[in-house]
Amino acid sequence: KSKSSGNTSVRASIQGLGKSCSPVYLGGTAAPCGIGTNTSQRACDHLRCIACDFWVVSYDDYMWDKSCDYLFFRNNMPEFHKLKTKLVKKKGTRAYACQCSWRSIEDLSIEDLTDLQTDQQLRWVC
Repeated sequence: KSKSSGNTSVRASIQGLGKSCSPVYLGGTAAPCGIGTNTSQRACDHLRCIACDFWVVSYDDYMWDKSCDYLFFRNNMPEFHKLKTKLVKKKGTRAYACQCSWRSIEDLSIEDLTDLQTDQQLRWVC
């Protein structure tokens, strides 16, 4: 289900409304999205950045171009038509970004999920 909040687009899982991931995982397109747990490993689709107080968007089968920088995201978030100038098509990869941070995650399988606790630079929470 898609909700609109001002200019940001927020994807919310109906089954997990009111719940949060523990641990919080990022993943490529091989990983299903939703509420992640130790037994049900899913890529979180309801992330918020506590550094810039912005929703994290994700794009399936894209990765961020190496030339991306802080000002690009600050000036273009969350408008896809502006962001797509720095999105590169890559099957299996999921591109994540808020206004101050970004990551491209490539998964070959569901076992390749990235636990957010291992990335101290990202300040994203479910």
